Amino acid sequence: MTGDSRSTVEGADPVPTFRIQQTEFDAPLDIGVSDVLAVRSSPRSYEVEFASARPLSAVIDELVATASHPVVLADRRALEAHLTDAPALAAAPTLAVDATEEFKSVDGALGVVDFMDTQRVSRSSLLVVIGGGIVQDVGAFAACVYKRGVPWAYVPTTMLAQADSCIGAKSGLNFHGAKNLVGVFSAPRRIVIHTGFLSTLSEEDLLSGLGEVFRLSIIGGSEFLESFERRRPSAVAGDLLVLDQLIRAALSVKRSVVEVDEFELDLRRSMNFGHSIGHALEAITGHAIPHGIAVAVGVLVEADISHQRGMLSADERTRLLRAGGPIIPNRVRSVLAEVSLDEILNVLFRDKKVEGTVLKLVVPEYIGQIRFIDFPLEPASVPLLEDALRRVLVEM
Repeated sequence: MTGDSRSTVEGADPVPTFRIQQTEFDAPLDIGVSDVLAVRSSPRSYEVEFASARPLSAVIDELVATASHPVVLADRRALEAHLTDAPALAAAPTLAVDATEEFKSVDGALGVVDFMDTQRVSRSSLLVVIGGGIVQDVGAFAACVYKRGVPWAYVPTTMLAQADSCIGAKSGLNFHGAKNLVGVFSAPRRIVIHTGFLSTLSEEDLLSGLGEVFRLSIIGGSEFLESFERRRPSAVAGDLLVLDQLIRAALSVKRSVVEVDEFELDLRRSMNFGHSIGHALEAITGHAIPHGIAVAVGVLVEADISHQRGMLSADERTRLLRAGGPIIPNRVRSVLAEVSLDEILNVLFRDKKVEGTVLKLVVPEYIGQIRFIDFPLEPASVPLLEDALRRVLVEM
C-alpha cells in the first residue's frame, strides 16, 4: 500500500498550515484515507502501518514470520498482557525486559547488544522491538551501534510511543542523571501501530500519551487543537477509535517537521516544546511524574512565559489551560505543589538546547506559531519559573 498524499484536490478542504519561526508547514488533519503513513527519512524512508482493524496477535505474528531471521526485544508486561497466543513470536529468540529508567542506559543497550551477539544477528536479521518509548530508545540505539547498524522494526505499545516517539528516528539514553544525554538517530524499517495495546494502560500512562498529543496539537494550529479539545473526553475514557484518530493527527504534524529537519539541526527543535521544563520536573521529582504529563505541564509553563513576555494572548493562554488541565491528574498536581525548583538551573544547564548560559526555549507565539526565545539560566530566572508554575497550578 502507498502512503497518504498531502496534495489537495479540487473542491477539497485546504490542508491546515502552521509555522515554526518563519517557515510554514502543512499537515493533513484527517489521514484516515490510508492505512499507511509514509515518512521520508535518510538513508531510507519507512512506513507506519495502522493495523488496529485486525487481531493484535495475528498482526505481530505476521511481522515476525515474514522476517528471515527475527529476534525480539519486548516489554515483559506487553508480552504477558497481549501476546501469549502468538506462535511465531513465541518461537523467535526473545529478550523480555522491564521498561525502567535504569534500563534506559548505556548498560541496558549493551545488554541488548550482547543478546543480539549471542543470537548471531546479522544485517539480514530483523530486531523486532515491542514496547513503549524506553524499550524503543534502547532497542534503536543497540540496533544502530551493533555491526554499524542492523535492521529493526518497531511495535509501539503505549499511547506516548504510538502518537509521538515512534517516528523521527531519535534514540536517547540517560547518562549521569540526565535524560537522553547519549543518543543516535536510528530509523526503523517499519512501524506497526495497534491500539489494542492501549486497552490495558493505566490512566496515567494514557494521560501521558495525551500530553504529547496536546503538545503536537498546539504546534499544528487551531484546527488540530480544536480536534483534540473535542475528542479529549472520549480519549481519556479509553475510546480506542478516538485514540486512533488522535494518534494519526499527532503523527501528521510531527512528520511534517521531521521530514524537513530529521537530524534536529534547526526547526525540529520545536518538537521540544514543553520538554525543557518537563524534563526538569521529571528529574527534580525523581521521575514521580510520567513523561507526557510532565511535558503537558511544561507546555503550560512555557506558554505562561510566552504570555508574560507579551507574545501569547491572554485568551489563547486560557484556552491552553482549559485544554491541557484535564490531562494532569490530582496526584501530579499534589506533587508539583510541593516541589522545590532550587535545583532547576542545574538540570536545565544539561539541556541540549543550552548555548553558553542561555536556554533556547520553545514557546508558542500563538496557537500554530512556534518561536525560539532566549531564556537566561541565572538565579533571577528561578522565581520567574516558580511563579509560572504556581499560576498554572492555580488556573488550569
